[in-house]
Amino acid sequence: MFRFPAVLLVLAATTASGATDLPKLGIEHAMLHQSEDGPIVPGDFQFAPGEIVYFSCQLGGYKKVEKEYDQWEILLSYSVEARDGRGVLLAPAQNDKIATTLAPEDKEWMPKIRFSVVVPPFAESGEYQVVVKAKDEKSGSEAEGKTVFTVHGRDVPASDKLVVRNFHFLRSEEDQQPLEVAAYRPGEMVWARFDMTGYKLGEKNRFDVEYGITVLRPDGETTYSQPKAAEEKSEPFYPQRYTPGVLSLSLPKDLKVGQYTIVLAVRDNIGGQTYEQRETFSVE
Repeated sequence: MFRFPAVLLVLAATTASGATDLPKLGIEHAMLHQSEDGPIVPGDFQFAPGEIVYFSCQLGGYKKVEKEYDQWEILLSYSVEARDGRGVLLAPAQNDKIATTLAPEDKEWMPKIRFSVVVPPFAESGEYQVVVKAKDEKSGSEAEGKTVFTVHGRDVPASDKLVVRNFHFLRSEEDQQPLEVAAYRPGEMVWARFDMTGYKLGEKNRFDVEYGITVLRPDGETTYSQPKAAEEKSEPFYPQRYTPGVLSLSLPKDLKVGQYTIVLAVRDNIGGQTYEQRETFSVE
C-alpha cells in the first residue's frame, strides 16, 4: 500500500507509464480464530460440526477523497461468505459498508472486517472457504480473497435413493461404541442408532422422513409394532444430507430367549420413497 501524497503518486505514475496510478484495494491479514479476536488457529487445525469459525481481515489500498480541514472520506462495500467443498453456502452472506471520515492521524488506519459462521451440525469432512469480496466505491477498485479452513465431520456415504446406513446396537443410550454381539437379557433395554440418507429435499432444503419399527419373535410372529416411532423434518439453510435416528425397546422380564428381528421401515414423505431394513438381536 502506497503511503505518499496523492499528487506524488500521480506524478510518479505519469513519469513511468503516462497513465494515472489509482489506489488498488487489497485484503490483508486474513486470519481464523476459535473466538472473536482470539489467537490465530494453527494451519493444521480442524473445526468440528457445531463449532463457530471466527474470521477477520483488514482492507488497505483504498482511495481517500479530500474534504475540508485536512480530512478525507472513504467508502467501501464488502461481502463475506463461507462455503463447503462443493461451493454450497453454510449460512447467508454478510454484506456491509464502511463509510467514515479520516483525520491526518488516521492515515495508516485499515478497517477491520469480522465474520463468524457455525459449522453445520451434519457437515462433512473437507476443506471449506471463507470468501471476501470488497469494492472501493470511490475508486472502483475491487478485491477478492479466499481463506481455507478444514472441517473434520462424521462422513456418511451418499446415496441417490433412500437407504439406512450405520445401524448399530448399543448397550445404553450414551454408548458410542457398537456392540460386537447384539445380545441382551430379559428386562434390559435395547438401544440402536442409525443414519438415514438418500431422501429428497424440497424447497428451502426441506426434508421430512419418518420411521416405524416392528419386532418379530423367533417364530416370525409380531410381538411389538409402532408404525410411526419418530419423525424428523426441518428446513435448514444448509442442506442436511443425512439424518440420524435412534430406537429403544424395553424387554419384558419374562421374555423368552431366542433371536428376535427388528424391522425398521423408513419413509421419505417428500420424495415418496420407502425403505425397509431388518436387524437381529438375541435374548439370552
